[in-house]
Amino acid sequence: MRLTILVLCFLCTLSNSFGQGLCDRGGGSFDLNVTAGCMPLTFTLTNNVQNALSLAYSIGYDGKSQNPVIQNLSTVTIPTPGTFIVLQQAVTSSGQVYACKTVRVYEARPVTAQYSSCGGGKISLTLTDDIISRAYDQVEIKWGDGQSEIWTKGNSMALEHMYASTANSPTVSITGLYAAGTACEKGVPFQLPISFQQAQLNEIEIKSVEMRGDGTLRINYQGVVGIPTEIKYAPNAGNYVVDGKRSSGGIQPYDIKNQNVNQVYNLKLSSADLCQGTRDSKVYSSMTLSGQSSEGENVLSWSRYPDADGFAGYDLLRDGTVIKSFTSISEITYTDKDVQCGSYSEYQVVAKIGDVVSTSAPIGIKAEITSPKPISAASVSVLGSNVVLIKANVPGSGSNGTYNMTIEKADAGTTTFKKIITLFNQSEYSDIDVKTNDISYCYRISYENSCGQKLPPSEPICTMLLQKNRTTLSWTTPLPVLGGITGYDVMQTGSTSTADVIPVKMNTQYTVRLNAQSDLEYNFQIRAASTDGAFESLSNIINFKRSAGVFVPDAFTPNGDGYNDVLEAKSSQLQSFNFSVMNRWGEVVFHSEDIAVGWDGMVNGMNAPVGSYVYKMTFVDDINQTVEKSGTFMLLR
Repeated sequence: MRLTILVLCFLCTLSNSFGQGLCDRGGGSFDLNVTAGCMPLTFTLTNNVQNALSLAYSIGYDGKSQNPVIQNLSTVTIPTPGTFIVLQQAVTSSGQVYACKTVRVYEARPVTAQYSSCGGGKISLTLTDDIISRAYDQVEIKWGDGQSEIWTKGNSMALEHMYASTANSPTVSITGLYAAGTACEKGVPFQLPISFQQAQLNEIEIKSVEMRGDGTLRINYQGVVGIPTEIKYAPNAGNYVVDGKRSSGGIQPYDIKNQNVNQVYNLKLSSADLCQGTRDSKVYSSMTLSGQSSEGENVLSWSRYPDADGFAGYDLLRDGTVIKSFTSISEITYTDKDVQCGSYSEYQVVAKIGDVVSTSAPIGIKAEITSPKPISAASVSVLGSNVVLIKANVPGSGSNGTYNMTIEKADAGTTTFKKIITLFNQSEYSDIDVKTNDISYCYRISYENSCGQKLPPSEPICTMLLQKNRTTLSWTTPLPVLGGITGYDVMQTGSTSTADVIPVKMNTQYTVRLNAQSDLEYNFQIRAASTDGAFESLSNIINFKRSAGVFVPDAFTPNGDGYNDVLEAKSSQLQSFNFSVMNRWGEVVFHSEDIAVGWDGMVNGMNAPVGSYVYKMTFVDDINQTVEKSGTFMLLR
């Protein structure tokens, strides 16, 4: 039976009743045709135990387990290097017997390498320093031009070779070797084709710069294998210092330690190829950031990036998230208002130069308020006959801010305010316990910030109550917006959907101007806007009918019961009024030129007789039309 072993280490159950492994028990016997060789190593097992009732083997036995994993094996392949114990377990009529042998498997995988070349035929080859190359005693390098050399463990892994001709592209063969007498002579060769090209020094560039909080200046740069590269830095406008030198390829991190996080440094790379070519990379600069808390806001400033060439912008990060981006190289300050009082925030600024970024060291700021600000921006607005919307800007509020906002209310004209609600992290509230067509309401707003500081109530802000007297509209004068308004607008909407906005500045009255071509009916509403345009307030809506008729009842009962005792004409939009009542003989028994004065049913101090009477009236309506109207009514007692 042939088995390729893929897993060579087994986790075995240990027994507390034995102090030694099974190899020490003895009694078993077997042979291996091979006990050492190159990987993968294949060998056969031959049992020498006479009259064995059963046989099993464990490959990679740890030398101490009492219950290893065993299998019925005859041929084994071990694919990985190492030293392995082979355990035999046989059952005879006398019991279990054991035997162990050791197998040594040598590394045979190829030693890899990288190279850089020069157009003059010189190449620099670097052997890969890893577990594979360290397993061999020597490495044979055949350069592909008939020459070869031996690398011995402990020597520099960087080798150079000069080719006499660059007409052809040779292939270097690299083979790991073991010392004479070793069961494994050598490993698998690694073939490395060579192309004679000028090393590209312009590929060696800085990719990112980061100043860390401990003063470590971390650089990531693109290196080229075999090209010596010096890492240089200088304080801003100072002389460059070489901090280190490397010849590695790919993206390389490099740390310059013990620097000042508040100092701007310039950084560059200086490289030289095999053909005596030299080049300095583009210079990149580190960033500095500072900040402090000021009245619950965090004020930040950073160093201006010194080179505008390729500059793309700054990103300001709070707790790892970008909160603001800037495109101008001169924008180097920002006030973060979106913080909670008492909260701690960590900031960094990142300068973007093409595809390279330069990141400052982080700074931490705790938001504090010495003198909390009162609410200075708020409004109240009528949304319907039974709804008032209260809105406010709470200082220090935002996605990271917390606060409690309390709203108090009083009927306009009174000074007794009563609390109606306290809101948590909400700056709007709809009050539905109102009758906005009948009365104006005043509100005061106060808040408690996340530092526990309580602010007194704001100045009152009051809803606008719009009323009409004939053709004159008027509204209440207390302001509906904190901080003042720019003026009032009369919003006039006709029944045919025509709409007009009429600015009236700071006036609180407006005379309706209509004519015979005007709509028959209009809605009027007053709007006020805050000086910064952030808030607006609306009044209740008034309905206005053009040339509204005059109503005269068809009966009245002047009997002194307090109900329907006076005959009155009803209208609210007349400019003049003339009203007369006549009896059945055409005699005038009552006359009035004031619509508010009606007939009480008396004639010359006596009760007028029950019966039918005639009225005639003449009035001038709101669009200056003279209208005559007559009719009859009954006087009842």
